[in-house]
Amino acid sequence: MKKKSLYDIAMEKKKNQDIENKNIIVTKKKSILSNIFEIIEKILKVIIYFILAILLTIGGTVLINSQTREFLFEIFKNIF
Repeated sequence: MKKKSLYDIAMEKKKNQDIENKNIIVTKKKSILSNIFEIIEKILKVIIYFILAILLTIGGTVLINSQTREFLFEIFKNIF
């Protein structure tokens, strides 16, 4: 039995790959509600990360600068 050359092996793999690429796989679509919930979840995550970044920035500033700390305390006293 004759061994296949590298070219023959490569052409056979390419042929098999072309056949696999032509096959179309149909998946079930998600419902509209699940899509809406995914979008809401992503928006809430972004908002939470943004708030955390702001709080960390304020916290770092307050630790470094005492005047800013007093200023923020006055703002919070006026708000609450």
